[in-house]
Amino acid sequence: MRSLLAFLPILLLHTFVQAQSSPTPKFTVTPLNDQVLVHTTYGLVGKIPFPSNGLIIKTKDGVVLVDTGWDSDTNTDNTRELLRWVADNLHQPVRLCIVTHAHEDKMGGISELRKAGVQVVSTPLTARKSVKLGFESPEGILPNDTTFLIGQEPIRCYFPGQGHTSDNIVVWLPNQQILYGGCLIKSVAAFGMGNLADANLAEWAGSIRNVMSHFGTARIVVPGHQDWGDTKSLEHTLTLLEKHKATQK
Repeated sequence: MRSLLAFLPILLLHTFVQAQSSPTPKFTVTPLNDQVLVHTTYGLVGKIPFPSNGLIIKTKDGVVLVDTGWDSDTNTDNTRELLRWVADNLHQPVRLCIVTHAHEDKMGGISELRKAGVQVVSTPLTARKSVKLGFESPEGILPNDTTFLIGQEPIRCYFPGQGHTSDNIVVWLPNQQILYGGCLIKSVAAFGMGNLADANLAEWAGSIRNVMSHFGTARIVVPGHQDWGDTKSLEHTLTLLEKHKATQK
């Protein structure tokens, strides 16, 4: 393990922020326990607001984000509001953001984080794909399986194989037994596979089983979108994949 940052202790809070003039909520912050919170921002799918999840991780030395707000290359309001919330309520700036794959719902706010002096990291593949999509590149320094230590809190970034995208990683918090599955994992509230534009349907199920073999002890699994809960979302993703496969025959 290697120490990356030094932060100050912060407090757990819960809030809901909504702009009066916006058709979608700006974001929500929801605690999972006294150290880990889910941040949720919204984008429009068609004309319907749709939630995208990420994590706020508290340690003895401060805060780490997993994924940015759902933003675009021309509008980073969600990530700006998220940073403002952290500063106003937790009284500490965000120092690090881990990007789990190169889609705008997960890395659209990179430019806003950079303005705030936040270090943004990803795998090398995600960094290259971000540039091709017209976004600022995160620092592509993460190996496919690496654990680092921030404020005595181990954070494991793991590439289980292709699925939703060719570069999707998951983030494991062993002390908390919390798995952030990102968009590789479908919520139990999901009825379909969602965006398959960059998907590898042939490998997705194998990647899920890889996650299950490594992190089957998880108490909470947070998918990239919609509701979260226990490990049922892993089996649910496999079920959705089988149903999708059947419709393609």
